[in-house]
Amino acid sequence: MSQKLSRITPPFEIFEDSAKSSMAEKVLLILETIAQSEFPLTLESISTSNGLAKPTAFRLLNTLVAQGFIERDPNGRRFQPSAKLRLIGINILSVDSIRSQRVAVMRRLVEQIGETCNFNILDGNKVMYLDRIETSAPIRLHIDVGTRVPLHCTASGKLFLSAMTELQVRNSLGAEPFERHTNNTLTSYEMLLPELEKIRVNGYALDESAFLEGFIGIAVPVNNSKHKTFATITAHGPAPRMQESSIEFYLEPLKQAAIDIQSTLSESSI
Repeated sequence: MSQKLSRITPPFEIFEDSAKSSMAEKVLLILETIAQSEFPLTLESISTSNGLAKPTAFRLLNTLVAQGFIERDPNGRRFQPSAKLRLIGINILSVDSIRSQRVAVMRRLVEQIGETCNFNILDGNKVMYLDRIETSAPIRLHIDVGTRVPLHCTASGKLFLSAMTELQVRNSLGAEPFERHTNNTLTSYEMLLPELEKIRVNGYALDESAFLEGFIGIAVPVNNSKHKTFATITAHGPAPRMQESSIEFYLEPLKQAAIDIQSTLSESSI
């Protein structure tokens, strides 16, 4: 009798493993859908895009919310990445094998243009400096890796905002006036929104002493395989020194560095 039972047990174990695998696949598909979306998603859009029944999607979404991987938007009707999920992405980008390739690209860029360069990501409603290679020039600005800076007055911040809808921009920045850092800071939507449209057309963003007096920044996007901006490469330095060269002097090397970094991420299957 025990021999017969032992023969019957494996198929049930296989079925159980298969069910677990299928459920894990559904969870990963949901996470991927939410992470890649530029705006919070409804239950219906998530279930439809992944071919899931609404009750199944609802149950899995609630589990992901309970575990802290996703969160509901302020209205409670849509789902978006949580700080925990963003941190996972940051940690992946910080893996030594990936980071070493990125840093090598940035070092070549700094040698070419002679100014400090940063690799920045969007972290909630702030920009985070994830990597930074400083110039050897005696006059330079020091900002620690991990520093978080505003969206509305930095080159990277405005570039991230330009990839959003107006509603997303307003949700990210909140009520005006925005904090003024210098006389060049844009402190209202009336001033900022036309600037974002200009950035969309040009494909790069400038910070002309809007965050720190006397310093200029230029940022270009780093896109993923779906052409979504997930990071920026930025060069910045003292205004008098950077104004000696044209924007094109910095822009073309920055764009090439962004392409090189994109290729390292593709090779690493990120």
